[in-house]
Amino acid sequence: MSSRLLWMRLLFAALLVFITYLTLTPNPDDTSGFAAARYVAKLLFGDAQFADKIGHFAAYGALGAAAFWAETFIFGRKRWTPLLLAAYGAILEGVQGLGGVRTPEFADGLANALGALSGFIGAYILAQLVRKVRAR
Repeated sequence: MSSRLLWMRLLFAALLVFITYLTLTPNPDDTSGFAAARYVAKLLFGDAQFADKIGHFAAYGALGAAAFWAETFIFGRKRWTPLLLAAYGAILEGVQGLGGVRTPEFADGLANALGALSGFIGAYILAQLVRKVRAR
């Protein structure tokens, strides 16, 4: 295994642990406090109140992209990875309600799932573009 692949797998594992912790911890930092998330929410939705959804999407997008670059295979296939990450993000949002401290939101689960899919697919497209540029 190359050192690049090892670092990508370590990054993926660290992101998975960190995002899982933030998703399940009783009192996570409020992602709506991030100026960038508020700006993007205002730009896309006309309302900075959606910054939390932008935070969910971005976190799981990073996780999806890291999974692609880490060459994560599930059931022997790479294509299952974004689907399982999307399901993981949606299910984890539902698990939040088990502790009785936080309330799961369908929109957060959807943002998690769409972020994981988008991050993985975006990384795939970027890899294809880089491959074409290098082939010239």
